[in-house]
Amino acid sequence: MKRQIFLFLTILVTFFTLRTASAQGEWKWANYWSGGGSANTNNLIIQTAFDDEGDIYVFGQIGGNSTLNGQLLQFTNDSYAFNINKLSSLLAKFDTLGNMLWYKIVKSSGRSESPHWMEVKDNKVFISGEISLDYVDNPASVSSVWLYYFDTLITGPQVHEIPVGQRRPPYKTGRYTYFATFDLDVNLLDNHFVETRTRKIYANGVRGEYGLCAHNPYLRAPFHVDIEGNTYVFTRLEYEGFVNDPYTIIVDSDTSRTYDVYLPGDVDTYGQHLENGMMYKFSPDWELLYARPMVDHTEGIATSWELLQDSINPLYSFYIQCLSVDENDNMYVSGKLSLALSAGNGDDLHQYPVHIYWDSTHYFSMLDVTSIDRNGFIVKYDTGGTVQWCNQTFTRGNNQFSAYAGFTGVKVYDGSVYVNGQGGVIHEEQNGLVYFDDESHPLQRYQQSRSNQTFFVRYDAQTGNYLNQGVAPCIDAMCGSFLTVINNRVFAYANPLYVQKICQWTNNGEFIDTIDFNTYEDKYPSVLANDQGRLIFHSKVTGPAAFSNSVSANCPGGRSSAVFALYYDPSFAEPYVGVAEYDGPKPEMRLWPNPATERITIESEEEFPISSVSVVDMHSTLLTILPVNDVCCTLNVSNLTPGTYIAHVQTKAGISDVKFVVVRR
Repeated sequence: MKRQIFLFLTILVTFFTLRTASAQGEWKWANYWSGGGSANTNNLIIQTAFDDEGDIYVFGQIGGNSTLNGQLLQFTNDSYAFNINKLSSLLAKFDTLGNMLWYKIVKSSGRSESPHWMEVKDNKVFISGEISLDYVDNPASVSSVWLYYFDTLITGPQVHEIPVGQRRPPYKTGRYTYFATFDLDVNLLDNHFVETRTRKIYANGVRGEYGLCAHNPYLRAPFHVDIEGNTYVFTRLEYEGFVNDPYTIIVDSDTSRTYDVYLPGDVDTYGQHLENGMMYKFSPDWELLYARPMVDHTEGIATSWELLQDSINPLYSFYIQCLSVDENDNMYVSGKLSLALSAGNGDDLHQYPVHIYWDSTHYFSMLDVTSIDRNGFIVKYDTGGTVQWCNQTFTRGNNQFSAYAGFTGVKVYDGSVYVNGQGGVIHEEQNGLVYFDDESHPLQRYQQSRSNQTFFVRYDAQTGNYLNQGVAPCIDAMCGSFLTVINNRVFAYANPLYVQKICQWTNNGEFIDTIDFNTYEDKYPSVLANDQGRLIFHSKVTGPAAFSNSVSANCPGGRSSAVFALYYDPSFAEPYVGVAEYDGPKPEMRLWPNPATERITIESEEEFPISSVSVVDMHSTLLTILPVNDVCCTLNVSNLTPGTYIAHVQTKAGISDVKFVVVRR
């Protein structure tokens, strides 16, 4: 028995006693952009990126009469083009002090434009987004529809017509997804424009015209440019029509680069459609090398119009969330899958377990009716589009929606893949569970939190096997869009009960600390760090944002703004060091009374002030965490059930100690 206790204590000490550098970080500056329009105008940031010099690139969406920190972003002298309240795409570069170096705009008077993705690498900036030109081929049109594409104002026929050789993009009615490349000094190096024709033929004999990617800033359409200049695109696709009719892809309005793709399943019912993820590969000259659905087939799903027990095209919902790439151009795609038929509306047609196959052998599983809600997936592809491995969140329970867990961001770093997300157990009495790989790896809980647990999970990049997880020490915590990993530290956003935090863990899942701030009604937040000790936070807000060190963004109330701020901590530039490598003096910790009924006091030596105290139960469930800035602190234990607990004491010097606490009544 003593040997078992000793082993248990050894494991606990190893798990908890990690050394961190003392807190040295501070917010340096905050910027925001905003623009007019309707009450729900979405001024937001899609992505941020650092280059090798530490300069920052920000890509997102902005409304009419666009402003940066309250000052107009006057991208053209045409007042109508500037003032019209249509959403546009904005690409901007900032130095490390937050000063804008340059910016580019894409805007149309016909429709709102959506930014999709950005990648910064090899001294280039790659972006993609949606553009549209409507009615410009119709001389009788009342509207003079124009497009401002970066530095070129392309106007409708009632104003004037730009000569053919100067038109960018192709000057014709339609919607496009553009892919543009800049150098770091704002010069446009290359751009291509991809349009599609729906396979459904409408009553007037016309096929629908759209861009390649979903026209919505909340539906991610990530892409990657490999070392050879090939471009890979991942996007959600909703489609109708019949299997014998092609889905057509056209590059740069070039008839020699027009490609027909055939998709599975017939749908010609009003209001119904099929969904899939699509992956495309384009050569450096933008010839289409392949186009294929991410889901190959399914087992165990039937649809309301197709009562089969094994359907290749079931009614399910597909959401791509993020993409990360390793040094060999392998691509890791994260997202969510759910069955579109809820309880009482066809779920009895499902044959559990449901399998959604990525290829002939790799699949996503829904084990019972509780897992028809959105659950996360991660798939690794090589450059040939071949699946290397897949993994996911798993749930089980005896009541509908008793458990769920979705993925948002993904980051591959130093041989591991990190995915963040949120989820939990809603009906614990129904034996609900969220787990990874198998039930021996359940999602950790904070204070027995049942839902909206923010977490990250780490997988081996070569095998896809589960390694470990970290959970935010928060109740009812909403998770951010992306996470980041640098120097053995994991950063992700969590919003527990409307308190904004950037959580920091070790790569092994041990919680380190939070970076706190205050924003009003933030949405779609993200963090990004580099190896120079800098961290960028961005979010959509509808009011002022306050950080610390007198850093704030005076965003206007009543409409959306996109805020982004820089946090600097020199310790981030160094690898996180474990206590085993620390050979300095250890502080002597004292804890009293013990046993305790209401409060305990913890005291350290004067040269080792305490930075935090966390308490876990004997099942390693984190119960509370208390930030401290003194050599002595008092902790309330009156709300704890009588029993034995473990207090983990962290000092500012990065040295930890573990104390056992007995609570009695």
